Amino acid sequence: MKTGPHPDWRSIARHAVLVSGLAFSLHYPWEYAQCGLFFVHRASPADPWSMLLVTGGDLILTWIAHLVLTALTGRWLWLHEPWTLRVWLALSGAALALSIPIELYALATNRWAYTTINPRLPLIGVSVIPVLQLLLLFPLTFLLARSGQRAWEKTSRRDPA
Repeated sequence: MKTGPHPDWRSIARHAVLVSGLAFSLHYPWEYAQCGLFFVHRASPADPWSMLLVTGGDLILTWIAHLVLTALTGRWLWLHEPWTLRVWLALSGAALALSIPIELYALATNRWAYTTINPRLPLIGVSVIPVLQLLLLFPLTFLLARSGQRAWEKTSRRDPA
């Protein structure tokens, strides 16, 4: 696989499918798990449709984080290269820069509220749960996509003999 500035279209498509599929598979159950325990939805009920919508938002956030790292590294397939401290810090920074303002906005516009057992960040008062969601699931998504890409390449190189 080319990891330079001009990878072939199959690598790009496989990469997009892997990242999107994994992000969806990780965020959807997270959204459901946190919903009733830590959040009270006010703008819309916490039903399968609304969980699909918020997971779609999580996919967009995942791709925003990907684009931030693409700009930082200068490579679309940056996640297939060794991860430096700079990459880890940028992923963490993107998670914080995306999760905290979204939570503040949702609280200010009364989209949801927190249950009494919801742990909150000191000083800002936003829930720890969605912040951890992005801090954990961004790197997990990208690491799993890298593993999936490598496994795909390994099986596609085998001789069908």
